[in-house]
Amino acid sequence: MNLSSFIDDLASSKPTPGGGAAAAVVGAMGAALVSMVAGLTPGDQSYQYSVNSKQLRKRLLELAQEDCGAFEAVMAAYKLPKELGVRSQEIEKALKHATEVPLETMKLAKEVERLALEMVEKGNPNAISDAKSAIYLAQAAQKSARENVEINLKSIKDEEWKKGLDQ
Repeated sequence: MNLSSFIDDLASSKPTPGGGAAAAVVGAMGAALVSMVAGLTPGDQSYQYSVNSKQLRKRLLELAQEDCGAFEAVMAAYKLPKELGVRSQEIEKALKHATEVPLETMKLAKEVERLALEMVEKGNPNAISDAKSAIYLAQAAQKSARENVEINLKSIKDEEWKKGLDQ
């Protein structure tokens, strides 16, 4: 999907993509800016920043897709007939996965922020505004993803599972 289509779908009344996918895409945009600054920075060290940010960008874009699928699974679970006796288990299972995806987005966006902060210090001074933009995008991704984690946690009944989450 191209960016314009993604934005159009995000603006539509369709349930996906939503905030979790948007958070992952914003995190990927931050990672892309880290890659750009690294590419504009001379020296051997910049290569590793480029490699790391490329891996983060790729995984964050995958998480945007996974977030859509996770929410669709939650909706499908809620549509199961109550008579089957598995509906509540399927809802719980789907909600857990729908929590794990933005939780990973948060963690990866935190790593993007860390790399961007280092690029502010070590990167090409002519691209410092891009490195700072990467920081702000990574922070926005973390905050947005956290909102998705928190809304899902409210519906999950398994308190032990919730306690075991690394937030």
